[in-house]
Amino acid sequence: MLIFLIAGAVGGATSAFYLAYNYHPLLVNGAIHGGIFVSPLVAMYFVKKLNVRTIGLYLAGALPVHLAIHFTIIGDLGQLIGVSHILLNFLSLP
Repeated sequence: MLIFLIAGAVGGATSAFYLAYNYHPLLVNGAIHGGIFVSPLVAMYFVKKLNVRTIGLYLAGALPVHLAIHFTIIGDLGQLIGVSHILLNFLSLP
């Protein structure tokens, strides 16, 4: 079961890093970004390993890594939820 957690972390990081390096135009890259995020789930479906437990393990690995990259490297989610400009400037420091 650890393999699904690791696959989630890798899938979440890959998806977020794709968007970090290809941010514009957001609609096209957002669709590719989403496709990369769910592609391990599609692979699990075809090898008959997709169930509620494996989806949960995948998301438990993918979401924390994915959101951490969004907040720290890309910095777009902080703007969307209305984080103060002081915090945004702190996050963009080298």
